[in-house]
Order: sequence, then C-alpha cells, then structure tokens
Amino acid sequence: MVIYVDILFFTNFLMDALLLATTALISNRRLVPWRMLTAAAAGALFGCLVFFMKTAWPVLLLLKLAVPAAVLLLAFPFERLSSYGRTVLIFLCVNLLFGGGMYAFYAFTNAGSHMRAANGVYYMDIPLWLLLVLSFGFYGLARGFFFLVNRRKEKSFLHTLNVDDASLLALLDTGNSLYDPITLLPVILCQWDALNLPEEVLRAVLHQDAAALPELNKAYPHLRLRLLPYTDATGARILIYAFKPKILKVDGAERSALVGVVVQALSPDGRFQALLHRDWSNL
Repeated sequence: MVIYVDILFFTNFLMDALLLATTALISNRRLVPWRMLTAAAAGALFGCLVFFMKTAWPVLLLLKLAVPAAVLLLAFPFERLSSYGRTVLIFLCVNLLFGGGMYAFYAFTNAGSHMRAANGVYYMDIPLWLLLVLSFGFYGLARGFFFLVNRRKEKSFLHTLNVDDASLLALLDTGNSLYDPITLLPVILCQWDALNLPEEVLRAVLHQDAAALPELNKAYPHLRLRLLPYTDATGARILIYAFKPKILKVDGAERSALVGVVVQALSPDGRFQALLHRDWSNL
C-alpha cells in the first residue's frame, strides 16, 4: 500500500483542528483561529513522524502524552494548572471518541479500499469528500449534543432575580463560591448593564476605579459599597464593586446577599445576566 505523506498530513491536520474545536466547545475555552491552525499543524507533523517512527512503546507512550500537552499550550493560553489539566483530559477523551467513531464507520461500511495503522496513527484510503463529510459530521454531532445538554441544563437552573427595581434572569452556578470576607454573606454576580445603578458607580465599575470608593459611599450611603477580590474567567485576580440591595428576591422569595458587579458578559448568548451562589443549590 502506497502512503502519501501529503494526504497523511492533511488528514491529521483536519482532524486535529476539529479535535481542538470540540475541546474548546466542551471546556468552554476561547479558541483563536491562528493558534488553532498552528497547533493543528504541529499535531499533524507529529502524527506523520510517529507513523514512520520505529521506537520502543514506552518512549512512544511518553511522546503521545507530552506532545498533545504541548499542542494544547499552542492552542490555548495557559491560565492555571487545574484548568490546563482539565483541558488536556478533555482533549484526550475527545481523541478517543473521534478515533473510535472513524474506525467504527470504516469497519461497518468498508469505506475506502485500504486502511493502515502504525503506532496508533491511521491512514485511510478514502475520497477527500468523504473524509470532510465524516470529520465535520462528527464535529456537528458533538456540537449539537452539547448544545442540547447545556440548553436543558441552563433551563432547569434559571431563576428570576429582582435586585431593587431591576429584574433579570440568573443561573444557579455551582462554581460561584464568592463570600464577603467581613459579613460572610454570599455574593451574587451581576452584569453591570443589567442593574439600575447611579452613573458614577457604573463609571467606577467599568474603569475598575477602586480609588473612587470613599467618595461613592459618601454620595450613595444606602448602597453600602465595598470592594471584593474576584477571579475572572481568564484566571486574573481583580477587585469588583459590590453592594447590599434593599430588595433582593429569587423567584419571589426574599434573600440576603451582596451583589457583585462584573463588566464581562456572563452568558455568551445573553440568556441570563447574573450568577447565583452555589449555597442556593436547593432552589
């Protein structure tokens, strides 16, 4: 069987790009196109080298663990070790699912006249159009599945939140464990544009102007403004403004908590504008 290196490289490049896109989808990581293409090219080059490599299996196993980890560093910026380890694990699981799906399709349909495997890298002699249909088909199924799962999950965890005279939708977030270190009250995170706050307060929030806190408390003592340490979606530690509303209701029931005001959108599609505290998981 004749092996064409360009076809082997293109096949691995396409698959690696879709694997990275699926990993980003599952792990909720932002994927920059140029980083994805660079990482996919590096992964495809490694796949070509491994296909023709003759080495002991322990060395090969170490390479197959180390190279994907390095490829993910090319695809996604490093934030923290726990997030990176989770992304690596998701990427390896997605590899197993995609590889198993492609092999199962070949076994049941015998598409392509030949298939050859070497060191865990597969070369399938199939038409280009069929390769594209299979690759994007598996990615489409994965994307559709996670869209339905997340939609159903969000729907069951969405609640009506009233903060003074503002009404918004809030998602019960088991990852929100933020407390006020002084009062020990839980903190609800709300988008700045969903709240009816004075213009001066919103300006300080948008510019992260911590120095404005004393003057704002003099001008608006009823808000009882304070600054809280917060880790944002990128892993950066920042200070956010928080206040104690006079009226705070979740699904019509009164609650006691602080409201932390964040600048970034909490929902990519705008379905909700606040994140409830994990202590309220019995809602």
